[in-house]
Amino acid sequence: MFIPGQAGYSALRQAGRLLWKRVVEVGTWCGGAWAGGGVAFLVAPGSLSVASLAAGGAAGVTLGAWRWRRPSQWRSWLQGARAEWRTGRQLNKLKREGWGVLHDRRVPRSRANLDHVLVHPSGQFLVYVDTKAWHAKKAIIRVNRGSLMYGPWSQSSKAETVAWEASRLQEVTGLPTYAVIAVDGGKVNGGNLIFRDVRVVESASLLQTLDSFSSRMLPCRDVVDTVTRNIRRDFAVAR
Repeated sequence: MFIPGQAGYSALRQAGRLLWKRVVEVGTWCGGAWAGGGVAFLVAPGSLSVASLAAGGAAGVTLGAWRWRRPSQWRSWLQGARAEWRTGRQLNKLKREGWGVLHDRRVPRSRANLDHVLVHPSGQFLVYVDTKAWHAKKAIIRVNRGSLMYGPWSQSSKAETVAWEASRLQEVTGLPTYAVIAVDGGKVNGGNLIFRDVRVVESASLLQTLDSFSSRMLPCRDVVDTVTRNIRRDFAVAR
């Protein structure tokens, strides 16, 4: 069960809000068609009344199905929530190794939220991980002519947003912060790459990538706990 502060919680809530909006929209279209058929049923003579009611019902079902099949963002948000949950499940394993791990935090004075915030076991720096559900078949994530590409689609602006979110984390905490994009289910050219100081890796190799971050630094549990507690205070749970 998803709860506040769990990876993917706010994305799942947004998916639910958009799904409910679509259900209401479909219901409105169906209801309108049925209402029209009902009026015709009352005013039409004889057998035409039954035919009118049936036609209204058929039109309602058809319109409802048409509206339901139209593109909607709720499916994308649901995919994103599931991807964040999978990444979060991986990252939670780092707690055993002394990392501080937080999920789904809101950026102060902004509509943005931080998918995953990691405090290195030394307590000397942070890693911000943003999950992307880039998993279209044959769409390789790569850098081409100065742009981060996901198949034919440029994702440079999204990488810049991730870098900005990491900078806000660094500004508030005063600790160096590294930005990472974890690609859920997709293929990254070469397994990982760096685009404008943002490391882009496949989720399958995320933990291995994190292990390479200054592993020689000595762990300090007290410092990690203090930094994690301060992030909880300054970055509220996203809802």
